[in-house]
Amino acid sequence: MEKSKNINIEKRFHFDNFYQTAPKYYDGIALYQIGDLSCGDAYVLEGHVQVCYEITYIASGKGWFSNDGVKYPVSAGDIFIGVPEQYHEGMADSIDPFRYYYLGFNFIKDKDGQHQYANIENMMQMQKTPVVRDRLNIDIMFLNLLKEFNNLTQYSNIMIKNFMEQIIILMYRNFFSNWHNTYSFLEEKKDNKYVIYKVINYIDNNLLSIKDLTEIADVLGYSYSYLSHMFSMETGLTIRDYFSQKRLEKTVELLKSGEYNITQIAEILNYESIHSFSKSFKKSVGMSPSKYMKLHR
Repeated sequence: MEKSKNINIEKRFHFDNFYQTAPKYYDGIALYQIGDLSCGDAYVLEGHVQVCYEITYIASGKGWFSNDGVKYPVSAGDIFIGVPEQYHEGMADSIDPFRYYYLGFNFIKDKDGQHQYANIENMMQMQKTPVVRDRLNIDIMFLNLLKEFNNLTQYSNIMIKNFMEQIIILMYRNFFSNWHNTYSFLEEKKDNKYVIYKVINYIDNNLLSIKDLTEIADVLGYSYSYLSHMFSMETGLTIRDYFSQKRLEKTVELLKSGEYNITQIAEILNYESIHSFSKSFKKSVGMSPSKYMKLHR
C-alpha cells in the first residue's frame, strides 16, 4: 500500500483510490488501492508492511523500491511486484524522479482455500527478483483502469474487473514469457520458418527492452550473422529493418497517446539520446517528433 513520508518534498500529483478498510470486490479479486503518483525530486515512500499484493508500473523517470530491505533500481518501463507481509519502501531519483501506477489487491478464495489465480499467486510468492521489464504494454491497461475510475458510468464495474484481470495476467506473462519461449523452442522442430517466427516473436514481445540485436541470436542459440542471413532470405528484410519498423510503430503510438513527452519516449524506446531519437524519426517520417506530436494533438 502506498504511503508517503513528508520531508518537505512535494508530490507533483497523486490520483489515489484507497479501499483498504472496505475493499471493493470483483469476482475473484478484492481491490484495495489503485492510483497514479508523480513524485517530486528525491521523494520518499515511507516504509510499511504490505497488507496485499501490489503491481507497480514505472511510467517515467527512475528511483528504487525495496522489499524486506533489498533495494532494486527501477526505471521507465519496469514492473515491480510486492506480496503481503513484505516490508516495502522506496525513493524517487533526485534528478529524474519517477511517476508510477499501482494496483493493490488480494485474491478471493473459496471455502476450501482455492481460487482461479492460484498459479499467479504462487509465482508472486516465489519470485526472487520482483522487477521485470514490461514487454506486453501493461501500461495501456493501467491507463484504461485509471480513466475508468476517473469517470464512473454504467458498466464501469465490468470494465474495471476486465482491466484488473488483464493487468494481473500481463504481469504474470511478463515474468514468465522468457521461460515459455525457451521451453517451446527446445521442444519444437528448428526449421527455418520456425526460427524466423521466433525472431519476430522475440522482437514483438521484447521491443522495449532490447538494447542490442545480438541478444536475439544469443537467446535462440545461433550466431547473429547466420540468423540475420536466414531472416533476410525468408522475409526480404534484415533483422534491423524489422526491429526499426516495429520501433517506429511504437513511437507513433506513444506520440499520438499524449501521455509522454519526447524525452520520456526516447528513454522508453532505449535511444541513446534525444538527438538520435529525433534524427531517426525524422529520417523515417519526414518531420521531427515534436512536430508530429503537435499535428496529432
